[in-house]
Amino acid sequence: MKNIQKLSKIFFDTSALLSGLNSPSGASGIIISFFKLKKIILIISPEVILETERVIKNKFPLLEIPFFDFLTSRPIITQKVTLKEIKSARAIVNSEDTPILAGAIKSRADFLITLDKKFYIEVKNKTKIKILFPSEFLRKFRKSDL
Repeated sequence: MKNIQKLSKIFFDTSALLSGLNSPSGASGIIISFFKLKKIILIISPEVILETERVIKNKFPLLEIPFFDFLTSRPIITQKVTLKEIKSARAIVNSEDTPILAGAIKSRADFLITLDKKFYIEVKNKTKIKILFPSEFLRKFRKSDL
């Protein structure tokens, strides 16, 4: 079995991050555990952080401590996306998710992990980053089919 897993760079969107924080034994939570065990590189953007903070404040206040714990684990945080990067991503998807896609592209991640089905359908196969649901990523990771 190849040791490619350690090289995988994973960009988490807000939906995957919130799911992982809320359900540590679910697919997103397991991916966060792999990150904490240094089996993968996990990347987020300032836009993901802001959106996650907003959702936690408005809907899931009990996730504040798990989110802080996640941030202290030191995921890679990209620089804020530029207007030029947003315009480029808008050519792929024109929605509230455009800045998230721009951050993922900026990160040069191998995978963008999302639970947003609409985003998944609209973006899949339109960028070099492989768009996967958390469960799809875990299947590939376990098979070392990355």
